[in-house]
Amino acid sequence: MAAAKNLQSTAVFGTEFTFKTWQFDVSTGRLELGYHDAKYGEFTEVYHFPEVNAQHYQALQEPIARAFDCLHWLAGVSYYKTSLAQQLKFQRTIPSKEQAQWLTQTYQAGLAELAFESGLNWLSHIQFKGQGEGPESSPSKLNLSARSLVAIGGGKDSLVSIEAIKAMDEKASLFMVGQSAFIQSVAATTDLPLLQVSRQVDSRLQQANAAGAFNGHVPITAINAAVATTAALLADYDSVVFSNERSADVGNLTADNGQWINHQYSKSLAYEQVWQAIIQQYIAPDLHCFSLLRPFSELAIVQKFAQLDQYFAVFSSCNRNFHLAGSQNLQHHWCGACPKCAFVFLCLAPFISKAALLEIFQQDLLQQTTLYDLFESLLGIQGQKPFECVGEADECRLALQLLSVHPDWQDHPQIKHWLSRMPRLSDQQAKQIMTASEQHMIPELRNFQQVLQHVD
Repeated sequence: MAAAKNLQSTAVFGTEFTFKTWQFDVSTGRLELGYHDAKYGEFTEVYHFPEVNAQHYQALQEPIARAFDCLHWLAGVSYYKTSLAQQLKFQRTIPSKEQAQWLTQTYQAGLAELAFESGLNWLSHIQFKGQGEGPESSPSKLNLSARSLVAIGGGKDSLVSIEAIKAMDEKASLFMVGQSAFIQSVAATTDLPLLQVSRQVDSRLQQANAAGAFNGHVPITAINAAVATTAALLADYDSVVFSNERSADVGNLTADNGQWINHQYSKSLAYEQVWQAIIQQYIAPDLHCFSLLRPFSELAIVQKFAQLDQYFAVFSSCNRNFHLAGSQNLQHHWCGACPKCAFVFLCLAPFISKAALLEIFQQDLLQQTTLYDLFESLLGIQGQKPFECVGEADECRLALQLLSVHPDWQDHPQIKHWLSRMPRLSDQQAKQIMTASEQHMIPELRNFQQVLQHVD
């Protein structure tokens, strides 16, 4: 995989960024997170957590406060990136050395894509300096209720998890962050209750961007995992379930220092394990945040989703449904022009009829000449893996091989053309792609073995 160019930056980083404090109103569920950047000024991010029980909050106030600290630090990345300040300060809680290490890695890896696209070197100047070795004793068990908050984003992966959990009669509610009407509409079709946490990004962030601030990708899944963990504490759930797959471990390219630049870093197993360790050591030993689909490839998950035709008319994995200014897909859930649309089209095609696929997308994306370069990057023929939540090149190649024997697609000239330009996968390689990975069978999945068998 090609290395990122180590461009000499002429940009001047900011001088100082301060994590001010957070304030929580138990009567309204309103959480305010305060920040200050020496160049771009004050920022406040606001969350509203629904139906907070005051008595429950008082009983768990200490672990909830530690969860608020973690969310405060993680959500700050959206404002820190404006100037990529050289010095970090704290007005409220100073992270421990272990927490500082976690935050340093998350900020560096989570902002690596932004740095690359801005022509910067690896952001090694981002260093959280911790204080102390952590809590003197491990947090006590909270005896949270045995039920799960299942994150839903409106796409194929979360719907596979949801249906697996429903099939096993697992007690669960759905979880989302934000005000997306699209996600709400998909959630309504699942027949599970929805716990929705609203998020208000400071409008001054757009002003900073207009004034020349650094802008780009942030580790949003890490932020959402912290929100979900906090919501689980407030609403009495012992598990937070995401639907990240093993393909998220594979980066897009490498920097000159050998570091991976991975658009999906905060969805990776590496991040998930570090976050789970932070939860266990600082918040609650009986609260778990993990991905139910971690052992599976994207293509294997798509094959399972192909059996859930009740969702074909409502689901979408296109990120143009989600923008701070609202959905950019006003007429249809799929833009038909982005890496996510191309990837899902290619990987879903082998497992359903062409007619069903065209009804979902309203067009044959394999015939769109404007997408040829994009498909070739997904297939690893030329170009780098797109900075998007898409699977590995071998998964896309296997999908294309399957299409070459699919009665609806085997005579498609573009499929034949691409097949002639790439190596063919062996039966053993195909089996590995479509089989659950034992090394990704994380401990948190032990309580969900029946669910996993249902997925597999």
